[in-house]
Amino acid sequence: MVVSRCFKGTRSELLQKIYDWVDDPNSKPIYWLCGLAGTGKSTIAQTVAEALNQRKMLGASFFFSRDVARRRDPLLVFTTIAYQLGRFHKSFCSGISASLRDDPDSCKALLQTQMEKLIAGPLRDVTDAPPVVVIVMDALDECSNEVFVKEILILLGVTIRELPFCTKVFITSRPNSHIRTRFNDDIMKDVSEASILHDIDLSVVQSDIRVYLAHQLREIGKEMLRLDAWPAQAEVEALADRAGGLFIYASASVAYIGDKGYHKPNKRLRLLLNDTVDGRDSPHGEDTVDGRDSPYGEVDKLYLHILRSAVPKSSPTVLQPIIGTIVTLFDPLSVRAMERLMSVEDFHVQEKLEPLNSILLVPDDPYDLIRIFHKSFPDFMTDPQRCKDDKFLIKRRVYFTRLALQCILIMNSSLRRNMCDIQYPFRLNDDIADLKDLLKSKVGSHVLYACQFWASHLQESDPVDQLQQALSVFIATKLTYWLEILSLSQHLDVALPSLKIAKAWYQGKEPKRLVVVQKMMPILEPLHVFNEALSSAEGKLSQTKTPAKILLSDCQYLLLHFARSIEKSACHIYHSALPLAPHCLLYKQYQRELQQSIRVVSKEYTWNPVLAVLRGNFRSVNDVCFSPDGLKLASVSGRDIYLWDSITRSNIRTLAGHTGEVNAVCFSPDGLIIASASDDKTVLLWDSTTGTHCNTFNGHTEAVRCVCFSPDGDIIASGSRDKTIRLWDLTGALIRTINGSGMTTSICFSESPDGLRIASGCQDTFVYVWDSTTGLNLKTLKGHTEAVQSVRFSPDGSIIASGSLDKLLCLWDSTTGSQIKTFKGHSAIITSVNFSPDGRNILSASLDATVHVWNIASSSIIKTLKGHSEGVIAACFSPDGLRIASGSLDRTLCIWDSAPSAQTKAVKGHSGTVRSIHFSPDGTKVVSGSDDQTVLLWDLSTGKPTKTLKGHRFEVKFVDFTPDGRYIMSYDRFGHKILWDQKTSKKITAPEDVQSVLDQDSESAQSLGRSSSSVQGRLTLYEQTVIFSHPNKGRHVICLMPFSDIFCHAAQGYLFAIGTQSGKVHIFDFSQTVALI
Repeated sequence: MVVSRCFKGTRSELLQKIYDWVDDPNSKPIYWLCGLAGTGKSTIAQTVAEALNQRKMLGASFFFSRDVARRRDPLLVFTTIAYQLGRFHKSFCSGISASLRDDPDSCKALLQTQMEKLIAGPLRDVTDAPPVVVIVMDALDECSNEVFVKEILILLGVTIRELPFCTKVFITSRPNSHIRTRFNDDIMKDVSEASILHDIDLSVVQSDIRVYLAHQLREIGKEMLRLDAWPAQAEVEALADRAGGLFIYASASVAYIGDKGYHKPNKRLRLLLNDTVDGRDSPHGEDTVDGRDSPYGEVDKLYLHILRSAVPKSSPTVLQPIIGTIVTLFDPLSVRAMERLMSVEDFHVQEKLEPLNSILLVPDDPYDLIRIFHKSFPDFMTDPQRCKDDKFLIKRRVYFTRLALQCILIMNSSLRRNMCDIQYPFRLNDDIADLKDLLKSKVGSHVLYACQFWASHLQESDPVDQLQQALSVFIATKLTYWLEILSLSQHLDVALPSLKIAKAWYQGKEPKRLVVVQKMMPILEPLHVFNEALSSAEGKLSQTKTPAKILLSDCQYLLLHFARSIEKSACHIYHSALPLAPHCLLYKQYQRELQQSIRVVSKEYTWNPVLAVLRGNFRSVNDVCFSPDGLKLASVSGRDIYLWDSITRSNIRTLAGHTGEVNAVCFSPDGLIIASASDDKTVLLWDSTTGTHCNTFNGHTEAVRCVCFSPDGDIIASGSRDKTIRLWDLTGALIRTINGSGMTTSICFSESPDGLRIASGCQDTFVYVWDSTTGLNLKTLKGHTEAVQSVRFSPDGSIIASGSLDKLLCLWDSTTGSQIKTFKGHSAIITSVNFSPDGRNILSASLDATVHVWNIASSSIIKTLKGHSEGVIAACFSPDGLRIASGSLDRTLCIWDSAPSAQTKAVKGHSGTVRSIHFSPDGTKVVSGSDDQTVLLWDLSTGKPTKTLKGHRFEVKFVDFTPDGRYIMSYDRFGHKILWDQKTSKKITAPEDVQSVLDQDSESAQSLGRSSSSVQGRLTLYEQTVIFSHPNKGRHVICLMPFSDIFCHAAQGYLFAIGTQSGKVHIFDFSQTVALI
């Protein structure tokens, strides 16, 4: 959208009111200007921002726009404001810079982390701030995510009162319900005041519109007609009356009348006032716009006038697809890029759009962006209730389908490896000179658009067979090239959501051959789009038998493990990510790209399950829970709740308020509230955005063991040692008490045709199903022989799962109460059970220190997570099903990937943390020592352990070869030494020539490992980065390790080995990689 400032002499009263608010030290810190579309909000915001900038009071501004990706992204709001505040004042800059040095990832974190670390935290310490700092935020309703809008407002409302100097925020938006609701809550009422534009006396607004029209039209008359007195005042009055208080009508009318390509402004004015187009009466009938019941009726008539007047030069069948593409793009494109995206470079799009200069900004330079003057235009074009002429109406789903097909076919025909011709293979993206220019010249704006937005269009598309064919080819042949472009263009964050959309699209409906394409043919035929490309895609597909959904899943897991590496360096897709991926389908499909890459000696057949190990100053982790959007993770330990950013894995904040041990935590369905249950007999509610304590529920007479929300979020259920289940509303009022027969250990809700049901697990060995309305017991499920620890409904409510002290996981029919299946696999108490989001799998956590993932259909374990050193208390799936979080008695919180394991091919190694690892002097073997009290000897030719040396009674802390390689020496954590004969694997008494080595203080060697030197260079590990130091060519990053649990490493020559907390040993050969340097 194009934004201008208020015309001189208009909006004077309102602007003065805003400036008075700025200057009044006692006014509330937030001013909300609310108005319907077209009432001039953005123009006012622009005027206010310019005036404040002249007065040196404008600290920052953010103008949202749904048409521009970066201007509708909520995660860029606070980072942009922080950057501008840093430029505004030196002290702000110093504070923000210091915060970024301490936590460079904070700019990619969640909103509350960004606010605290980039704005609130740094500004609290400023002592020399200006008297008033104003932040302007325009068109908040155009933010892409309503939940984030609520968070932005909450954070502003809470933070602005904490700053030590006068900070004010000016916000404009449409009166959308989610924004109105937030401004009406207690937090915002205390800190904000509002003006409603569409409630301002119409006569005042009309007067301003008349002033604007009179001046603009007279200027047009002087320039184009050489008349000083044109138009007549009566014509100005008539046109102003038609505006109905909407400035967008006035500005669009002026642009239409004064279009220099038409040269007859007097005739165009008469056409508008007489409701005719090109001398013909407007047809009265089905396509006539009736503005009596809509505030936009006259605007809609105007848009239809403008479109029909463009028809003589461009027939509707040609004009419609061009406009349809413009209004359904997710980011504006230049004329040339749009022609390439539509594959109509000989179509002269710029010429076709010239008659629409009054509603579209069509640049003279074909490489400049096409802009829409006002967002009311695409609203009109896509709403059949407003655009009554089918020749112009844009059916969004048809165009989304068409653009999805175009984007994918363009990627299939254009993407290749290293499109930017980057010469040095290990270069980090930040070190590439003129990268933006390279992307524009080598890749092209249309390809960049396709890479970023193909999935957004696909999400709104119909299941067309041709689209599936093209997508299958893309998945089988172009995935790594696509990731490469996203990395270079700094849009890797769209990769995981895009893959998720593609999987959902595949799983949605069976494609209907040609149904939608036939509907699109009137649009496609005159543009002769893609027939040849579709034929090519079909040909490639016939040669490609690769299951697309499996490749999409593998690519998701690749990103879960390697996103940080790929984000730093596109080239490391081929030098770190793919080589280190297991023998999955994605690796096999794309291994052709791995010439001169790392050779992984100990190649895995499954993904390393550990994504992150989170540690803090806390005790055992009693419960874990993902937020509904998967961006946050809550864990409880001791008396506190810890809130984590699940992407960056940083601690957002700690919620403290309970006086007893916290036993359970859960998010509300909208993610805005957290509930916690404690031994202090209370349930506390917290605001998940600000961390503030909202409410306390008192009533239980003993410890509260569990808590959960109803599916609609209106009811909270809590279970206690006092043998009751209590139902509460959000105010804390008690709705109902359900009396049980024993301590309630777990509780959950489910919707059913008969109403809301509750399942509870009880210490008396039974699972109970209750009617939440009456409190009556519907079913009692009998089968466990000891106390039930955890119960969950399946996502569709048809199955109940329960885990017990009897080590059994049972599945029950929730309607009949009959036992369906019993799973046996744990060797200790089952503490937690949870279904996957699709309901196909279920996980169980146990005090045997493992988490099992079971497939319900096959009743088999498809994954076992080992890594915790003590019992696991809680575990859950992320909402997308890709990750699992677990909390343990060992004081750690682990995040795992959920990819099924190929158990039969897994290399057996250690079962505990690998604490020491070293190469043999001849470089043919590796020895490792672990917490599992064993020493393993690995053969480098196979990457598998050949011998297991058992003899230690405690954890092995250090291992190494003797200098001649004949013996292995190992030490446990208490310093007990064992010498092993490498050939016989037997313990021996040290010969005299070896004793001196054993007698040396080994503590200096018990670090995270060694690096190795040679005449060719040296390999070292620094923060998951393998660096090769060449004596003449300097330091080179040759591998970005994905393993978050590296505990030790060793290097010899070009061989490199790491040991992990999960017990894995990984061995790499970098000889081919180093040869590239």
